[in-house]
Amino acid sequence: MTDDLAIALPRAWPRVKWTRAAQVAPLLGDSVEMAAIAGLAPSAAFAVLRADDPMAATRFMAQCLPRVDAARWVAACLDAADQSPPPARAVAAKAVRRWVASPSDDARRLAFEAGGIAGWDTMEGMACLAIFLSGGSMAPPEQEVPVNPPAGAFGQAAAGAVLLAAHADGVPAFASKIAAMLDTADRIAAGDYRA
Repeated sequence: MTDDLAIALPRAWPRVKWTRAAQVAPLLGDSVEMAAIAGLAPSAAFAVLRADDPMAATRFMAQCLPRVDAARWVAACLDAADQSPPPARAVAAKAVRRWVASPSDDARRLAFEAGGIAGWDTMEGMACLAIFLSGGSMAPPEQEVPVNPPAGAFGQAAAGAVLLAAHADGVPAFASKIAAMLDTADRIAAGDYRA
């Protein structure tokens, strides 16, 4: 094996439970063209998507990673995007990090409240929405009958938060920001990311 070939091969992703990209397809809907990559291992599919369409790679990765790992990725992207957000957005980002550190239902519901205050159109608000959709009922806590989030909703919101974070410095910086954020996701999937 040559060094060039070794560099071109995607790394193993022990943090990802899927064995083929096609398994993620139902969660992606029509947001990612899967025909050419369906039979590939997720890491190889990600490499193809990343080369062709970084936004599709973002959507794929947000569905591919386990939820806590995807939330770690979102939190890292928030940190990389804005070092001094306004107070409401800073509280929302803190709520995301709190849930990542200790994924409880109380932390999930607090993230939802913080996201609403920050605004659902902000990267922090969208990240909080992802946390809320990560599992557990969407109904008020006192309601006995749970209302589960739709399949794929968590990943859609997580991808939205990452894309908003990548766009925080505007269009000229988007390509370099999303590339760095996808690097972080790849390291998380490979199990070698340290915050």
